[in-house]
Amino acid sequence: MSDLPGFTLPSVFDNPKGWGPSTSQPTINYKDIPYVPFSKGDKVNRVANWFTSSDGRDQRDGRGGRGKQGRDGSQQTYGSNAASAFVYQAEEDEQSFSLVDNRGAALKKIGVRAMHGERTRGGRGGGSAGGMQRLGHAGGRGGGKFAGGSGGFRRRYGGWRDFGRDQHRRLASVKPTDEWQLMQEIEFSRMADLSFSVGDVKELGTYGKVGVYDHAYDRVTARLERPLKAAGTVRYNVTASEDPVLAKIASTSNEVKVFATDAVVALLMASTVSFSAWDIVVNRVGDKLFLDKRDGGPVDFPPVNENATEPPPEASDKTGSINSAPMLALESRDIVRNYIKQITGKASLDLEHANPFNEDASDADKTADDNAYRYRVFDLSARADGSDDEADAPANDSGERCFMAVRTEIDGVIAAGAQKQRQLFIRALTQHDINATGAGNALDWRTKLDTQRAAVIAIENKNNGSKLACWAFQAVLADADQIRLGFVARASPRDRTRHGILGFQSYVPADMLAQLKLSEFKAWGIVKAIVDMCLQLDEGRYVIMRDPNRSVICLYSVPPGTFENDDAEDAPLSAPATDDADF
Repeated sequence: MSDLPGFTLPSVFDNPKGWGPSTSQPTINYKDIPYVPFSKGDKVNRVANWFTSSDGRDQRDGRGGRGKQGRDGSQQTYGSNAASAFVYQAEEDEQSFSLVDNRGAALKKIGVRAMHGERTRGGRGGGSAGGMQRLGHAGGRGGGKFAGGSGGFRRRYGGWRDFGRDQHRRLASVKPTDEWQLMQEIEFSRMADLSFSVGDVKELGTYGKVGVYDHAYDRVTARLERPLKAAGTVRYNVTASEDPVLAKIASTSNEVKVFATDAVVALLMASTVSFSAWDIVVNRVGDKLFLDKRDGGPVDFPPVNENATEPPPEASDKTGSINSAPMLALESRDIVRNYIKQITGKASLDLEHANPFNEDASDADKTADDNAYRYRVFDLSARADGSDDEADAPANDSGERCFMAVRTEIDGVIAAGAQKQRQLFIRALTQHDINATGAGNALDWRTKLDTQRAAVIAIENKNNGSKLACWAFQAVLADADQIRLGFVARASPRDRTRHGILGFQSYVPADMLAQLKLSEFKAWGIVKAIVDMCLQLDEGRYVIMRDPNRSVICLYSVPPGTFENDDAEDAPLSAPATDDADF
């Protein structure tokens, strides 16, 4: 058997003072090989860079700033401190070499202009004085879609300086004081899985006069615009504890425990999609529960573009501006009232009962209420799973049935001859200034509403999702047959007093909820949970408030005289009954 091959360990020369061969190593194997010494402290990121200029200086673009090599100076190429070591020096010029150019004369002229930075017919700012442009960094005023000029990418979406900018801080609807006691906090995540099915709804009658819809406004478009006229009447929005009809029910019925208006109940239903702060006053009087609103609070003035990425500035940010959030909310409320009166003002129908807020004729200075109401009672008694029989409803923890009386609104009717009249719930979306802060990248309705209606509606669903959800739930509470949303825009972006009607969009309430991706059953689950929580409270006054900067609902216990004048009276809460309430 032959011997196995042997392995001889070669000599290893260590160089503790630097990289590369040491001085003690024989150099005969590396003769005539160029070598650039460097220390261990040098960073080696790239072995070779064939695009770096031989002089080693930072390249600069046409604007005088540092180029890519200057910005990425930390990525130093190996041997860049001695770049001339590997530069090839030609011994003689290759005069015989020539480049054949087969381009035409016209193409040659365009290429020369581009190399020298001269403008061509492609745009006003297409070239720069220093050479070829880089994509996305075009100079001048015309720089294209992604340029830094006006209307470009940075103005629409923000540049790199927008990172780290403080997010928009919203203001609270009411500031808690030291006398307020925080009792509970409810996260939106806890309310996401709630669900409840309301039992049979009982009608208590209709009150007031309702206008008949004018079909002439079906033909209104952006090109056939109609000016919005100021209404000479008013529409009251009285809170539940001051409603004479609800007060009579509270004094005569032992089963109806909860009293509210449709605006307050809809606000609770849409609480999980709200962004702005709001508050509801809870009055616990005996075994009754009144869900009230504050006069002049968020319930009276729905916000504009609340769900936009950058909402309108608050009052403290830009006081006195017509495009601030409080001024836009006030403008929107007036537009809704004027719009309802204008499209339903030609004729009116008397309902079952007279308007309850016009019965007091002693006050000669009081303006008559021009609104129609529908009172309904909802069954909030807990039921066993799969049970629809009222006899199987065990009610609340005390063993009593729980009903909630709600005052809803009827904004108009569509005459249908001998058939049943269709009830309308009418509201209006507003557009102030598409270039103002908080416009939400909205399209110009006057030019896009007729041709790109779907895009306009999609943007409004995004920017005003909370307000549209409240309106949809109000229509569901009123059992309206149709929702009519008008599109009203300013005649001039700087004039908040003149507006034009540009069109409308009609919905079935259930279809509108589906388009907003909302569930009526989950909304009733939120109302049921909050009502059950409030029924366990002691007699007194409380405030349910949405935190302005957190997805949390807070319950506060407040002193009895909060939000009231010193001479205010609570007579409607204990108004004597004249007859029985049949529901």
